Amino acid sequence: MPQKNNDLLKRAYRPLELLLISGVIVVFAVVLVEVVSRYIFHRSIAWGSEVCQTLLVWMTFLGAAVALVGGEHMEINIMMDRIKSRTLKKFLLLIGDLATLLFLVCGAAGGVRLVQRTWGMTTTTLQIPAGILYLAFPIGCALMMIVILRNITRLFGREG
Repeated sequence: MPQKNNDLLKRAYRPLELLLISGVIVVFAVVLVEVVSRYIFHRSIAWGSEVCQTLLVWMTFLGAAVALVGGEHMEINIMMDRIKSRTLKKFLLLIGDLATLLFLVCGAAGGVRLVQRTWGMTTTTLQIPAGILYLAFPIGCALMMIVILRNITRLFGREG
C-alpha cells in the first residue's frame, strides 16, 4: 500500500501511544506513593498493586499492537535475507502473516470467552469486574489483526 495509508494507520494508533505513556506515568506514581506510604507511614495502599497489575496487563497488549503497527517487533531475517526470489519472499511473508492472524483470531475468541466467564466476578480491592483485566487480550488481538490485515493487503498492493 502507499506510504500515505501506512501513515494513516500509524496516526489512528497514536492515541494508544499517548494512553501507554499515561499508563506508565500512573504506574510510576502509584508505585512511588506505595513505597513512600509503606516505608515512611508504615501503611500500605490496598488498591495500589491491583491498579498497577491491571494497567500493566493493558499496557502489554495495547503496546504489542502499537509496536506491530510501527514494525518494532523483533524479527530474525537470516533466511529471508538470503532468498533472492521476490515471489518466494512474498509467499513466506504471507504464510507468516496468516499464521499470526490465525493465532490472533484464536486468542481473541478465547479471550472473549474468558471475559464473559469472569465479568460477574469482582476484583478484591477495586471491586470492578475481573473481566476488565482480561478484556485487554481480545482488544489487543483485534488491534493487531487490523495491522496484520494491512500487512497482507500491502503484500498484494502496488508497492508489495
